[in-house]
Amino acid sequence: MTRPATVTLCALQGVPLIEPGFDLARIIVDALHSTGERLCEGDIVVLAQKIVSKAEARLIALEDVAPSPKAIELAAECDKDPRLVELILSESQEVMRVRKGALIVR
Repeated sequence: MTRPATVTLCALQGVPLIEPGFDLARIIVDALHSTGERLCEGDIVVLAQKIVSKAEARLIALEDVAPSPKAIELAAECDKDPRLVELILSESQEVMRVRKGALIVR
């Protein structure tokens, strides 16, 4: 008899504010150890892209970004800062959908 699949979410405690150069793997292992949790075969660890970017020092000040005409146009459609849209476009392959409050890209 096959056991039913289960999903358990566990927010790790003791994770510091991430700064450029931090070793995310070490931070996760240390946080797991301090809480008594452990990873098992088949476990999946999910991280927010923001902390990965911060650890990789992929930080850009918006005041240093010059939006393109395309970014300005899309920003008006989705009601976002054109500089932010420029950064999104620079990391995307394709704009999938645009509406107020949302810019969906691939």
